[in-house]
Amino acid sequence: MANRFLAYYPCPNESGGYDILVDHDGPASYVNTGTFNTSGDQINASDFGIGGFEDIGSDMLTSDGTSVCEIVPGATVAGATNLATQPQAGQPGPLFQTAVIHWYNSPTRTTEYGNASVLSAKTIRLRIVGR
Repeated sequence: MANRFLAYYPCPNESGGYDILVDHDGPASYVNTGTFNTSGDQINASDFGIGGFEDIGSDMLTSDGTSVCEIVPGATVAGATNLATQPQAGQPGPLFQTAVIHWYNSPTRTTEYGNASVLSAKTIRLRIVGR
């Protein structure tokens, strides 16, 4: 998988963090174990030169228009999800160190791609806010 930063990104934002736009290629061999919590394409905040994700999203339709993605912040392919604890009242929310992208083979999200599927020709644009 490759990440290609758009021109002028990352750029500082008003909150002291960074806004990042990046084109993210699918993996050469997708991981689908048959269990949602241990499947997907894991990315790390460090892959983008930041310490954590404040927010991460995508328009979701892939570059070829045939697939969509779902992003789960705080998840890993080791089976852990929502790794950050709930903040106490009045405290800021946590930064996520990881996220998992689940790739689906139709715009209606009917079926996740199978194990070892080659998705490297597909690209999604990620919008990241991080620190």
